[in-house]
Amino acid sequence: MKVAMVTMEVHGGRCEENFAYMMKQIQRARADHADLIVFPQDCISGAYWGDSLQNEDYCRYLDQFNERLIQESMDLAIAWGNLRYRSHQRFHCAFFAYQGETYMRVKKKSNLPFFREDSFQELGINRAISLHDEVLALNFGSDIQLADWNINIDARPFDIHEAMELHGNVIYVNAVGMQNEGKAVVMMEGGSAIYREGKCLWQQPYGEAGYALIDTDVNREQAKQPRKLAALLAGAIRGFDQQILGGKCPWIVGLSGGLDSSVSAALLTYALGKDRVIGYGMSSENNSHATKNNARQLASALEIEYHEGSILPLVETTKITLASYGYDQVEGLTLENIQARLRGHLLSSFASLHGGVVVNNGNKVENALGYCTMYGDAIGALGILGDLTKVQLFNLSSELNQIFKKPVIPENLLPQCEHGQIHFEVAPSAELRYDQVDPMKWFYHDYLVDHLGRDLTLHQFLRGYLDGSLMQGELWDIMLFYGLDDPECFLTDLNWFLATAQRNMFKHTQVPAILTVSRNGYALRHEIQGFDERESLQELMAGVSAMKK
Repeated sequence: MKVAMVTMEVHGGRCEENFAYMMKQIQRARADHADLIVFPQDCISGAYWGDSLQNEDYCRYLDQFNERLIQESMDLAIAWGNLRYRSHQRFHCAFFAYQGETYMRVKKKSNLPFFREDSFQELGINRAISLHDEVLALNFGSDIQLADWNINIDARPFDIHEAMELHGNVIYVNAVGMQNEGKAVVMMEGGSAIYREGKCLWQQPYGEAGYALIDTDVNREQAKQPRKLAALLAGAIRGFDQQILGGKCPWIVGLSGGLDSSVSAALLTYALGKDRVIGYGMSSENNSHATKNNARQLASALEIEYHEGSILPLVETTKITLASYGYDQVEGLTLENIQARLRGHLLSSFASLHGGVVVNNGNKVENALGYCTMYGDAIGALGILGDLTKVQLFNLSSELNQIFKKPVIPENLLPQCEHGQIHFEVAPSAELRYDQVDPMKWFYHDYLVDHLGRDLTLHQFLRGYLDGSLMQGELWDIMLFYGLDDPECFLTDLNWFLATAQRNMFKHTQVPAILTVSRNGYALRHEIQGFDERESLQELMAGVSAMKK
């Protein structure tokens, strides 16, 4: 059986554009004498409908594309995914059509964090399909039925923690491209593949659109394609840039010389090219020579336009203005926030002058703890690192340095970890006061942010401390480094972590959209401000408090 596999970049809401692309691929499959062509799930509208799903006229509009595809199936079997709308009911469906015969399978509600499916109805329709003496079955994602071949369509976003696993005889087609809803911007990962008896016959590189004609009768085996984080992030950036911003405006990066801004600049340059990225250094008296040199060297290595200057005149003018209101003493956190907001003001002004947008440099740990200044470093069109911990950025830095074939990310920003010790040549810092160092316990707090709400609860974490199951492996080595084998220190830190996260939760609703790469990304969460989980942990905390070091 000859199968045309269409790993399709679906543009959300651009139905006629998506359909026109599908028609070109159908004509190509006919010319190739294919028996079957397979498109991804939600290939007409995209996987995110937002409030438009409540619009009955729009639902009818989506549904009519199904009839148009059925008309094309007289001489070519076609499989695709789309909405079905009947009698004011919405069904999330997979379709198979051939010679006027149509098969439909309705997707069950999954309640996955990436999708909202409350508006869909469930219906137990599932029929076996016969095509050229083969028995086929329609599925979503990784589901498997008893059949010669399972046709599995998908609109699966990239999840940094979980790759798709396929078994049996599967024709799997997934979408690629950026899609979004609310504050979550995701990258459909693609990776369409054909598996026979669990062995990969063919696979499209992750993140890449394409057409392939595969003969399922040919006995060949191919290695699975690797999932490369930098390439997938770059694809999402390009999709956002093209679909939302038109693909022409410059991206403005505040280059502090620290890790986050360095990775942002490198990712943007990799995704869009050096001519689309402009860096600005905005130093104060608190910025070290090391970080200022880092910013210059990074810009030079990336060959991007770079400007540097000082925010001190603006800081002094702000102090004078505040004094005219009777505030003669401006210091501490107030002065730190003033510096951050002035930088945000300047970046916004630079973006306006260039007709561009500002990128947000915040990482996931900073988002979790609210370690940012509203209307300062919390601004931007898109947070491209907002669902990545600092540790994941360390690993991404190495990947980017390999891509550029030179150390574009300064090596003095990457930690040295050996013999249970973590050493930074240039420690992470906001540099908003003299000799400032970020308050996070890197690697340890990264672990909490990465796992809590995904595969770990606070209750499980505390029980692990109590029963000793935490006291082994790399995490425990990190906890020993920070002195967290002392129960009192452990609880003091945990209370600080939870109280800081809860107190700053209001910032999550105000930061920019986030490039989301995990199921516990902050753009996907349903948080309750003022809700404090610590009350339910008191018994476990008391047990830890009673422990001896």
